Amino acid sequence: MEKSKVIRSLIYKFTERFAAKVIGFVIQILLARLLAPELFGQVVLLQTVIDFFVLVIENGVNTSLIQSPKVSERDYFTVFVITLALTGTTFLMMQAAAPLLADFYRSPGLTAPMRFYALSLLFSGFNSIQTARMQREMRFREMMFCNLSATVLAGTLGVVLASSGAGIWALVGYSFAYIVFVCVFTFLVQRWVPHGGFSKESARRLGGYGLRMMAASAVENLYISLRPLIIGKYFSAAELGHYKQGQQFSHTISINMDAAIRQVMFPVLSRAHDEKEKFIDIMRRMNKLGSFVIFPVMFGLSAVAKPLVLLLLKKQWLPTVPLLAILSIAEAQIPLTSANTVALKSLGRSDLYAKQEVLRRVLMVAVLAVSIVGFRSLTAIAIGYAISAWLDVIVTSLPIKKLLGYGALDQFRDVWKNGASAAVMFAAVRAVGLLPLPTALLLPVQVVCGAAVYVALNLILKNDSLLYILSMLRQRRAAKDNP
Repeated sequence: MEKSKVIRSLIYKFTERFAAKVIGFVIQILLARLLAPELFGQVVLLQTVIDFFVLVIENGVNTSLIQSPKVSERDYFTVFVITLALTGTTFLMMQAAAPLLADFYRSPGLTAPMRFYALSLLFSGFNSIQTARMQREMRFREMMFCNLSATVLAGTLGVVLASSGAGIWALVGYSFAYIVFVCVFTFLVQRWVPHGGFSKESARRLGGYGLRMMAASAVENLYISLRPLIIGKYFSAAELGHYKQGQQFSHTISINMDAAIRQVMFPVLSRAHDEKEKFIDIMRRMNKLGSFVIFPVMFGLSAVAKPLVLLLLKKQWLPTVPLLAILSIAEAQIPLTSANTVALKSLGRSDLYAKQEVLRRVLMVAVLAVSIVGFRSLTAIAIGYAISAWLDVIVTSLPIKKLLGYGALDQFRDVWKNGASAAVMFAAVRAVGLLPLPTALLLPVQVVCGAAVYVALNLILKNDSLLYILSMLRQRRAAKDNP
């Protein structure tokens, strides 16, 4: 695959993720200013349950279509039928379980919204096949426009509903509409209609890998879902709303940068799985460039947590500040764990991937249990998550060390300059935060200071990631000047 095509795909994917999340972030801010933390906490509960199944489906059987060297229309139809059966069954289960879950969380008003939101499973199931097809074809430009359009329309609907006093239905409508719009727009671009007939041979060939990936995705997303569900049970809806808002700020940035890397690099690494040295080179570049961007963003977000919350949200959201500061540091490890998990999937080792996911989540659940039983505070839960997140880098590197000889120590050596620069930048930004300036002025001053310190340190350290990016920019400028 041409290097220029890979770079263009990364640019499109990063653009889509950042543009969509900037828009989504603005929408969330508007909704947070219009609605109380208690409503956010209630919606978190129903979204956590439904989105668990959505994510399992989106990262399950359809991944076999991306990983497989050759795929026919019969393969697509077969995976579509399997996915449709899974989503249909899950939808019916949620219709029956909704009142039981609402009673468990002492929120009977959640029954109707949960049943309605469960309809998104059907749209997500169909769209997962469309997305797999477009990923195989590296059509990230079209995916970008579909997702951005869906974000704008769904966000507009959510804000209108919130302004008109719709309450919890504003948040449910926003999330549901986004999934529906993405599915519809992708269909209008892709124009894919299931055909080719069901094949038992395709089911056997693709089903084994796909079902193992689905099992691994279920374990991964069960852990992700566990924390808000436990908080919702043992803490108030308002406290869950504060925790989720802190996670929203930090997780939105890291997970979407991660998703951009995963979706582009998965097919790239899959094509290089027989060339060990090339495979490792791609991984190293992923780690270096990913951490070069994500480390300063997450450390910086932690440093400006208080002025950011004060500026964008009302004072009722101040309990979010310490949670945001801790969770931002926790999410900084994303480029390293992402590279490891994508590499393992690209090598076709779904068996090791599934075992690794079980080990990862068992360790993380153990830390979560200690945080809750031993301390019973949201801050302790956030700190526990940060500890387990950074331990996760070591856990995900174990099979990569065994298969490729590229372990955690090698990965930390590759990114230490990015980490050191981000840590010094964090200290500088916090120091600037002590200045007696109005919040509206303090935040931009901190951002500018942090960016200047980070770039200066990387120039002093002669960080090859910065030099690589500068070289790319010079090449693009030269190409424009000499068409």
